[in-house]
Amino acid sequence: MKKWIVPFSRIVSCIVALAAVACSNSDEPGTVLEVSQSEMNFTTAGGTRSLTVTASEAWSLSAPEWVECTPHEGDALAQVSVKVGENTAAEREGEIVVTSGTVTRSVAVKQDGVDFRIDRVEFAFDADGTPLEATIVSKYAWRIERPASVGWLTITPMEGEAGTTTVHFTPAPITDRTPRPKELLMLYYGSTFTMIAVGQSLPNTPPAAPQLVSPADEESDVAINASFMWKASVDPDGDAVTYRLMVSENGGTTWATVSTAQTSVKLPNFMSRSTDCVWKVEASDPFGGKSESALYSFRTGDGGAYADGQTATWQMESAGAPMPVHLVFTGDGFIAEDYTEGGAFDQAVETAINAFFSVEPYKSYRSYFRVSTVAAHSEERGATVEKAMTGCPVQKRNTVFSCVLEGGNSTGITCNAEKVFTYAKKVQGVTEEVLKNTTVFVIINLDVYAGTCIMYNNGKSVSMCPTGRKSFGEVVSHEGGGHGFGRLLDEYRYYNETLPASESSQITAWRGLDPYYGYNVSLTNDPNKAHWSHYLSRAGYEAVGFYEGACLYERGIWRPEYNSCMNNNIPYYNAPSREAIVRRICRASGTAFDLEKFVQNDHVRSASAPMYAPASTPSMFVPFAPPILVEE
Repeated sequence: MKKWIVPFSRIVSCIVALAAVACSNSDEPGTVLEVSQSEMNFTTAGGTRSLTVTASEAWSLSAPEWVECTPHEGDALAQVSVKVGENTAAEREGEIVVTSGTVTRSVAVKQDGVDFRIDRVEFAFDADGTPLEATIVSKYAWRIERPASVGWLTITPMEGEAGTTTVHFTPAPITDRTPRPKELLMLYYGSTFTMIAVGQSLPNTPPAAPQLVSPADEESDVAINASFMWKASVDPDGDAVTYRLMVSENGGTTWATVSTAQTSVKLPNFMSRSTDCVWKVEASDPFGGKSESALYSFRTGDGGAYADGQTATWQMESAGAPMPVHLVFTGDGFIAEDYTEGGAFDQAVETAINAFFSVEPYKSYRSYFRVSTVAAHSEERGATVEKAMTGCPVQKRNTVFSCVLEGGNSTGITCNAEKVFTYAKKVQGVTEEVLKNTTVFVIINLDVYAGTCIMYNNGKSVSMCPTGRKSFGEVVSHEGGGHGFGRLLDEYRYYNETLPASESSQITAWRGLDPYYGYNVSLTNDPNKAHWSHYLSRAGYEAVGFYEGACLYERGIWRPEYNSCMNNNIPYYNAPSREAIVRRICRASGTAFDLEKFVQNDHVRSASAPMYAPASTPSMFVPFAPPILVEE
């Protein structure tokens, strides 16, 4: 067979000629120009596509500015790279136009737009009120909500439809030094939102650097709850100045901070003992101006806080008696941070001491007493409450003396009394024997109305007194001054019955150990047998008599005056009660009791006693729980 060999150039010439014939009805005769596709679609993210151009002679192309074509000219067959970048605006369309001679071909190019976009979401306006603007591109209707506090800013428009919108933000000029701090506007679109931050500032000069005062630089033995003090910083613009105290125990690696408008402040927590520290203060104005003090160093000591079991003396006796009469105060539900000089525990103790010595005869015999405290750290503040009560729900607390309030309609409290005595004996001079003439107060860190005293037949006592804001002083006088030290009994009357024989026997038995126990009640109304008969004919004690009802019962037991602290907590002990209290002061101090001397020094007699004898006990009064009696 004979083979025919035809040059490749002639084949191309024939294809071009045929193409020219095929296009002769619409294009220039003899010109071939084809593109591989008529449209190209891109997502918002953009991307790169390929376009094939076939031409019989030289060609070139043009494209929208957002479309990049490479190459943009050539001849014969060519691959064109079509690249589109990310679209951050609305949907856009255009054409790629390829031209060869008088023949053109076009490719439609389309790119999706964003659902929503705002080109600016933070606006920091100057004091002159220069306007700023932002462009919103959205497929949805939108609206801006402006809080009332940003009334100084005009926004036009505040809502719009789908499309592209320019929004103008025009602030009012600042005419004074009232700050306009950064605030947020809400821009809602579709089913979601974005936030726009706006603020306006003034030219500003920061305040002067604070000058540190105390602790002094390189000072040693600084209290672990020390106050930090510095001189006030002057602000050149007259702006208010605030401060930030910064204290570090590790050379500035970490800082404990406190913000304040004052020039003296304490840290919220104790510093470590015997530790090298540094401190400084930052001054700020409302416009962001800041200045910082020099850096001072100091070393802490052991002072400023009470360690668990640490004792302190609040008052020394000065009456010249052979022995002091001890009062010991400790606390339950106070955590370590509460045991600072002048802290929560000290404040409660001061209130209790003032209440105790505000009522006669303690007021006149105060100089016989030595008052001490002993710190007892609890893990949690408060106390356990078994039933919800006014001011406190049911709760469980881990406290050092395990105080438990019954709650509900009861004011009863229990505690670990033996542990209380263990702490009380940490006070110098307080021994097991001394405790027999001492009352120990357990101040409970809980704002409720309740109170109970644990009374021992040998004279020891624990008076549990919550720090109720309206009742703290009353419970101290009733439980501590009355039951605890005075060894008095309640004068409440609940039951319209006769005192049971068992309770009468108990009073008689305890009087065998202490003849002045329950000296404010009598088991007889025979003037010749009652132990307060010596008041019945004494001038100035006309209020003393026989009033039936005490120890919760209406009959079979008598009280000496119509009313007293042991009835409804008034700041008044009746005459036999005052005598019993002074007798105990004399016994504990090693001095002899003299009735005539007592009467001479008794400052609440006939002139004042009627003031404390109202016709009836207030109907809303809630009595404290009866004392818990313990025999040892």
